[in-house]
Amino acid sequence: MGLGGNWRTVQEAYRKIAVVYEKANMLATLGNVDRWRKEAISLYFKLDGKTPIKVLDAGAGPGNMALHIKAEKYVVALDVTPEMLLLNTVADDKVVGMFEYMPFRAKGFDLLVAGYSLHAAVDIEKAVAEFSRVAGYQVVVSIGNPDNVVVRKLLLFYTKYVLPRLVCIVAPKEICNEYKKIYTIVKSILTNAILREIIKKYATILVFKEKGLGSVYLYIARSLNAS
Repeated sequence: MGLGGNWRTVQEAYRKIAVVYEKANMLATLGNVDRWRKEAISLYFKLDGKTPIKVLDAGAGPGNMALHIKAEKYVVALDVTPEMLLLNTVADDKVVGMFEYMPFRAKGFDLLVAGYSLHAAVDIEKAVAEFSRVAGYQVVVSIGNPDNVVVRKLLLFYTKYVLPRLVCIVAPKEICNEYKKIYTIVKSILTNAILREIIKKYATILVFKEKGLGSVYLYIARSLNAS
């Protein structure tokens, strides 16, 4: 399950919001967007201790996730939206591509990071399988779908009615309207509990944390094919 046929609609939204992406994310997460990225990267280093040399930033956007890896590394940024990659000054190489069909060999990367991007996959399970195929470890932060039904309904209300109005603080009206499509994403993604079961098919979960009452999750996993 994932965006499926709604993927192109959401992709078009990402093309238009690229210029206000980080400011809008700050508002959407009430200032926590970067704190949760940093927390995920920090937890990886505490758990594993290895310094990754080859890093794939999946759904890289402007590079805000890989930016927090304070080590010498070679970063490849993968994103389906060229407009996002144009803003990326972190990556050593940039590739336009999709999660489900990554143009990389198996075990080609020490570490895959994905900051607020997995939720936009066409097919979540195929994306998770590819994450595990191409990298030894994964550090992922993404929009979640709370297991609690009441909280889930509150999140849907927030993304449909509140979020677009918040974004108008930092963006023109036409871009605010694009943020209404986040509601499409939240409606389509799996609950956090189901997502955990999918990840376990392809990787060993070392950490899985929920933030914002489950509206965001972060996980660290070691791929089953890792040497």
